[in-house]
Amino acid sequence: MMFLKLGRLFLIISVVVLIAFTGCETVQDVVIDSTQEESMMDAVPMKIVLLINYPEGGRDTYLGWVRTVAPTLQAFDEVRRIRSYENQDPTMKPNRLVEYEFDSFLEMAAYLNRPEIVAIMDDLPNHASDVHLYTFIQRSDYQVTEKGNYPVKSVYLVNYPLGGKATYLEWIASISDALISPPEVKAITSYDNYYGETPHRFVEFEFASQEDADTYIAEELQAVNVELETRAHSWELLHFDQLSDFINE
Repeated sequence: MMFLKLGRLFLIISVVVLIAFTGCETVQDVVIDSTQEESMMDAVPMKIVLLINYPEGGRDTYLGWVRTVAPTLQAFDEVRRIRSYENQDPTMKPNRLVEYEFDSFLEMAAYLNRPEIVAIMDDLPNHASDVHLYTFIQRSDYQVTEKGNYPVKSVYLVNYPLGGKATYLEWIASISDALISPPEVKAITSYDNYYGETPHRFVEFEFASQEDADTYIAEELQAVNVELETRAHSWELLHFDQLSDFINE
């Protein structure tokens, strides 16, 4: 899974970077027709999400490896921010969430095309038992709230019903203001899978404390969960605590 996704991503990225710096219109026509033209050329925020499981009994060894590569991962201007999180329930998978944030597709492309980053990504499966990589493009379902560095995060992974994406998003539009208004939640951001694969949708809720998260989940997300049973094809809600592996802003 990891190698197939990375291989396709690097192939597309390599050609797009070539286009950006050479202006090869013939190649551009071929590539852009098979991807998403506007998001490649416009400054639409992108996010790479890694869902990782530690090797059996190997958490500390894995985190030790991360400490050795973190300075390199953060060394390049293209990546706006890297953050890592652990599942609040150590018995649940995925054990770890890592997010790489970019201001545009081309920034992401340039970053992932660097030899140092390619080498680290190629080596990652040697240190983890499972790695799943997803590429997401930011949506505008929610107003920007208090952007910051918050220690607690709840994440939805959602699959749209067959042919029901528009109806699902209409429902989200009808409840988004209510979800943003409580003071306990500091930021909500939603994304679509860039390649249309599963999970189709990634939504994150950020909190300043576990107490705020517990209150918000009980008062707001429980009702959302009930609705999701009939409005989504499938969904999963995960809860994470931030780690201090990365400090890049």
